[in-house]
Amino acid sequence: MKRPLLALTFLLTTAMSVAEAAPRRPEWAGGPKVKPDTVADTTFYITNRVRRAGILQKARSDSLEFGLMVVRFADFPSTALADQLLRPLTSKIVDSVRLSREEFVRALAEADARSAPTGDGAVMYVHGYATSFRRGISQASEIMHRGRTEGPLIVFSWPANRALATLPTRRALISGAYREDSATAVASQPALREAIGLVLSAVRPGTLTLLGHSMGAQLLAESLRGASPLRAALTAQPARALVFFAADISAQRFRDSLAVPVVALAQRRVIYAANNDRMLSISHLVNRTPRVGQANAAKELGAEDIEVVDVTSGVRSDGFWRSFVDPHHGMRFAGSALYDFFGVIRGMPASCRVNNGIANLMGERVWRLTRTPIPPTLGACSVTDNDLRQ
Repeated sequence: MKRPLLALTFLLTTAMSVAEAAPRRPEWAGGPKVKPDTVADTTFYITNRVRRAGILQKARSDSLEFGLMVVRFADFPSTALADQLLRPLTSKIVDSVRLSREEFVRALAEADARSAPTGDGAVMYVHGYATSFRRGISQASEIMHRGRTEGPLIVFSWPANRALATLPTRRALISGAYREDSATAVASQPALREAIGLVLSAVRPGTLTLLGHSMGAQLLAESLRGASPLRAALTAQPARALVFFAADISAQRFRDSLAVPVVALAQRRVIYAANNDRMLSISHLVNRTPRVGQANAAKELGAEDIEVVDVTSGVRSDGFWRSFVDPHHGMRFAGSALYDFFGVIRGMPASCRVNNGIANLMGERVWRLTRTPIPPTLGACSVTDNDLRQ
């Protein structure tokens, strides 16, 4: 009975995930009733996808491509950060340009220098499975736009499938796309190491945040595990933060082989996990092992000098209807978790989660987000010496 049940569950979850997978419709282009301001954000990208006839494909290249994408947002003016994190956003990619390696490094260094007075640093985002190039750009750009951060955003786009499912095969009746992307993620590790090393050379030391979402978290963690010039560079000058959101990684493998190696590579290591993530529930069934992005499996990692944040009960930008079909997997809709994430990349102490009421401390380095309304700003909280040791 398990195989039919798995197939049914997978298909239902795939249907429910369409809203997460598809880019938001650019309603501003037709003009909503109240005319919003339009804001254009620039996103850097690095990809190991092959480009054929001017289009990036689902195939790996032997070299990296660099460029910039311009994403335009429809923005209704508001001074409250909570509004920015929770209200619906509409966006559209409106321009792009390819850059040489040297042009990319120079442009990124200039963007990073401009953000220095604000204290913001660069964020490098690695997307998950079944994510096209443009969808990965849109997802990451929306995350950063919600946080109003001045630091540059870099997306590493690896050649994942465009769709959540592919035609069935004898070996992968319902999980063909997932299996293909798992293999592609493994093969993309050298390219990601090269890309991170290049970004490190362009930004201020100790200010980069590395962010992996879903299967992208697996790609990121595995790329950093073994001995490499990149690992040596990060050990000498740790990143500001290493963040895994909804990580599609075997909890046992992370605990046994990945948790200790990543500690030396960043000033803070953070896992955002949930017990109601439907996509990770499917991955659990497909892989027959709990995933790090499932809160019950992640909570013991607090003892490994890793911050674990259970986002199950956090406030989301779902809206009434979306709350019924949302797979609770997309980072860009996780309002309370995004508030916490932007606090991490801006250096707010972990204790601020409790001090500002956004979360409860559940154990050693383990927090659970609450339904408390999101504070209007990322203002400093009252910090004691004991807080700094948490």
